[in-house]
Amino acid sequence: MTTASQERTYTVRLRRPHPKQMAFVESTAPRIIIRGGRRGGKTVGVATRAVRRFLAGRRVLYAAPTQEQVDAFWYEVKRALAEPIEAGVFKKNESLHIIELEGTKQRIRAKTAWNADTLRGDYADDLILDEWQLMDEQAWEVVGAPMLLDNNGDAVFIYTPPSLASRSVSKARDPRHAAKMFAAALKDTTGRWAAFHFTSHDNPHISTEALADITRDMSTLAHRQEILAEDVENIPGALWTQTLIDAGR
Repeated sequence: MTTASQERTYTVRLRRPHPKQMAFVESTAPRIIIRGGRRGGKTVGVATRAVRRFLAGRRVLYAAPTQEQVDAFWYEVKRALAEPIEAGVFKKNESLHIIELEGTKQRIRAKTAWNADTLRGDYADDLILDEWQLMDEQAWEVVGAPMLLDNNGDAVFIYTPPSLASRSVSKARDPRHAAKMFAAALKDTTGRWAAFHFTSHDNPHISTEALADITRDMSTLAHRQEILAEDVENIPGALWTQTLIDAGR
């Protein structure tokens, strides 16, 4: 992809999405939810989508609970836009994780956000919430959704079904809120929602041998959640089913 400035052309180095990534990168649905396995290419895919939308003049805000996730996204967008940044077409702020076209509202920003309070004070044409299963639901319901009001913006939610270990650090009030959103998106017939699912195996850029080896070290439940990206409602051997738990909330 190339971008032009003052009659010069600069190269934007986007990675070539694998087929499962391409489906959501090119989706025009206003609300997108992505359920993917670890190392399946979720963050790289949304970084590609973010850069494309930024180059179309949009204001993009990416948020994730951990600095590690923010760094992964930030690396991808910096890599893609390195040439026009170096040429001074776009301004980069490393401290705030911002790339922008000065004098306009065209911008990409990446920030950490666990909950509604850490997400306040901004607005966007495109809001991306990564590791959505670990966030407090109010990050979207109270703050995120109103951010999109000015320009009738779009939202992308990304998650891997939460393991028992990850639930211990989650800020979610309902640990299944991402799974419930995905299920509702699948039932949508209006075109407002699109739901995408892919496993770690769908990423052709990771070692199949390493993936097969690590699978042998995982429990069946962990493999289904982390690698196959399945929303497992009932844990084998549990006294209470998820249906009974939800009914008693």
